[in-house]
Amino acid sequence: MSYRVFARKYRPQTFEEVIGQEHITRTLQNAIRESRVAQAYMFVGPRGIGKTSTARILAKALNCEEGPTANPCGKCGSCLEITEGRSLDVLEIDGASNNGVDNIRDLRENAAYSPAKGPYKIYLIDEVHMLSAGAFNALLKTLEEPPEHVKFIFATTEAQKVPATITSRCQRFDLRRIPTDAIASHLGSIARSEKVVLEEAAGEAIARAAEGGLRDAESMLDQAVAFCGDSITEEGVMSIFGFTSRQSISGLVEFILAHDVAAALHTIDEQAEAGKDLSRLLVDVTAHVRDLLVKGVSSDAPARREQFLMLLDHFAEAEQRMRWAPDKKLQFDVAVIKAIHLLGQASLDDVLEALTALRSGELPPPRVAPPVMASKPAPVVPPGKAAPESRKSAAPEESRKDTSAATREVSPKAPPAAEPSAPTTSSPAAQAHEEESIDVSVAWDKIASGYSKSLIYRWLSGGIFQDAADGIVRVALPPSSKEGMESLIGESGRKEAEGKLVDILGKKVKLQLVIGDVPEIITEEEPEAVEPEEVPEPAPSPANPADDFKNDPLIRDALKLFAAEFKST
Repeated sequence: MSYRVFARKYRPQTFEEVIGQEHITRTLQNAIRESRVAQAYMFVGPRGIGKTSTARILAKALNCEEGPTANPCGKCGSCLEITEGRSLDVLEIDGASNNGVDNIRDLRENAAYSPAKGPYKIYLIDEVHMLSAGAFNALLKTLEEPPEHVKFIFATTEAQKVPATITSRCQRFDLRRIPTDAIASHLGSIARSEKVVLEEAAGEAIARAAEGGLRDAESMLDQAVAFCGDSITEEGVMSIFGFTSRQSISGLVEFILAHDVAAALHTIDEQAEAGKDLSRLLVDVTAHVRDLLVKGVSSDAPARREQFLMLLDHFAEAEQRMRWAPDKKLQFDVAVIKAIHLLGQASLDDVLEALTALRSGELPPPRVAPPVMASKPAPVVPPGKAAPESRKSAAPEESRKDTSAATREVSPKAPPAAEPSAPTTSSPAAQAHEEESIDVSVAWDKIASGYSKSLIYRWLSGGIFQDAADGIVRVALPPSSKEGMESLIGESGRKEAEGKLVDILGKKVKLQLVIGDVPEIITEEEPEAVEPEEVPEPAPSPANPADDFKNDPLIRDALKLFAAEFKST
């Protein structure tokens, strides 16, 4: 006997074996039990979810020698003939190749004859939407008033192409995509029947890639057995189908949200060099962003939800472009760079909120972080120290390490500044540590003062140096900085400040931010110099309204806030 692929060998033969379509199988079984079988049925849904299999089971249920019955035996001559596709009373027609008017006319003529063996003559037309307009018109009258012994079963993946006059004469059933866990469980049962060891992670990877299609999953399992043999591992599945691990997908999304362009592009390079399917990777990235959106839908951070929604729209457009692009990696790189750029743009709500706060005299920290630029400013080198070497970008594995230790909330009790006293004798090590702390303190004061005018990282300007030991610099922030530290831009701000410390000190240190008992620092801009009031000369002409608008204090503050300027049109 020739080899039979899993998709045919394990095709469901009863209503109970149909997976994930209980809403349809139960309805059909109840209709048969109560003798309420319609004259025509239409099964609608994507490929590989059981349309044709359900149609064949329905045909067996109607023509079984023990029936019509809701549970066909599968052993009688009629059931075996239908299963093997050689029944004279069940005619399967391919709508794609038999779509002409003459084909439907032949069907109408043959429908008038009684069935050869069973109680019904059943016409199963697959991909019925492929019939021509003339063929649909020729079928219409017979479909509306068929002979008592004739039943029609249609299957289609594009129901919108079927005329409404045909659909209205059928009972329509929409088959659903099969859940991932149901597909994984079915693959496990096939593996046990075939005496194949299937790792749970490997089965889940195949089930996710099938996207709700059971036939696709069975075909992929068949291919995996041929590649891996009697033991199928997740690595083998990833290798043969070009899938990307969940860890890599999660890491790439984290790099995007952290505005780390270099690390994100490095991850894409690694996956491309490993031969991974980049189109599939983009689909997985989109799905991961969707999961993050669903998990955080009850959160009180509307800015994060807006960013996730924006990413979903952007990646959906990128998926469409990648389908036809010859260079998929280029499209992927551009999509990621643009995504990070979009995350750094202020939304209309952010602008309105900032303007409202400006009118009330307050300026809350923004919720959107700017993109990390590829080039960094030249490091500031203190006098007497050599310029530090360029720091290499962190590897993806390091970027994914838990940074909670650097941002956990504590209440440090910083000792008050000591009053000047007589010099005391201390050990050389203590003096070196004290000098080092003074250097770090001066460096941090310089960095913090630079953030006082920053629109994004202003919450760092209130930080007070606490101590430095074992390569860890601890800085306490006032309670008002908690929102900024715990926001989406909190980690990127910490990393930027840490990088500035490394550049100034000339050695590698770890910056740790904590919320402590630090007094709030109110930063005020220096008032502009007021020129002596002069008696205005009579204006030769009426004042220009545009000049009054430009000189409005609120408009001037808005221009300064957004670094904007007026342009003539």
